[in-house]
Amino acid sequence: MEKGINGFPLISVIVPVYNVNQYLERCLESIISQTYHNLEILLVDDGSIDGSGETCDRYALKDMRIKVIHKENGGLSSARNAAIDILTGTYITCVDSDDYVTEDYVEYLYNLLQHNHADISMCQLKKIYSDKDKLDAVPIMTEVLNGKDAIKYYLYQKKFTASAHCKMYKCELFHSLQYPVGKYHEDMAIICQLLDLSSRIVISNQQKYYYVQREDSIMGEKFNSKKMHRIEIAEEIRSFIKKNHPDLIKAANDRCFLAAIQTFRELPLERNYHSYLDIIWKEIVRYRKKVITDADAKVSHKVMALSTYGGKHFLNILGICYTHINQQ
Repeated sequence: MEKGINGFPLISVIVPVYNVNQYLERCLESIISQTYHNLEILLVDDGSIDGSGETCDRYALKDMRIKVIHKENGGLSSARNAAIDILTGTYITCVDSDDYVTEDYVEYLYNLLQHNHADISMCQLKKIYSDKDKLDAVPIMTEVLNGKDAIKYYLYQKKFTASAHCKMYKCELFHSLQYPVGKYHEDMAIICQLLDLSSRIVISNQQKYYYVQREDSIMGEKFNSKKMHRIEIAEEIRSFIKKNHPDLIKAANDRCFLAAIQTFRELPLERNYHSYLDIIWKEIVRYRKKVITDADAKVSHKVMALSTYGGKHFLNILGICYTHINQQ
């Protein structure tokens, strides 16, 4: 690991790139303009065919901190793993190539780590629907958790999500972990292990990340079998919790229920997806009573669980309304 400029540690910024040329320059400009200068910027061109790879190479000539990896398309996990395999930084943060960050994104996360002697630091994102969207100004609040309490927060979907962005990690956390190649929701697959390996996690309520909403993103694309990975991963998480933190099994049940609900909301009921629907509905029925009777579960999760007793079509209507409200 390198120390670098004025004793400040080298921080590796990982940017997987796949066919996002219309967004890429804005992303890269926000990274090279960071107030924290000692960066190793790893651009992983994951087999792009829209000119994104050429844009990466052009920026590498513009800024010597940039390293470009060109590889065959293997997906987001494969791209992140390729960067992790060669990075030399002491800390890691990730930025998606269609998003962008505030100029103090890296410095803010680094200072959170240092001031709180933490292994992981977190900030918040702002969903961006147009160029007019602005960050929300709120009084600064931070919270320091141990690994187990952070896992509980995650399982109940409180304070933060599994997403790799909006976080900074000590590199050593990835010595025994990799993102699962070929799976959607890859962040979800390793978040509990990362938290479990951490002694201290600090969470801030400050928005430092612009999360651009695209209809053609993985999250916005039409339903396919890989969308079912969320349910599979939730069950894997439950097994991990049952083995390592059995007193958090109620929280793991809640996560399994929510994974099923989230997948259900992505499934078009008017199309022939009966085999998927049967699997999803069995998961919902399996966990809904557990959520309703869990004192720690979110009220919104309890309401959703109660609504499932009205049947699939009622839940679908409620889900459409819920999505619309969340987009306001």
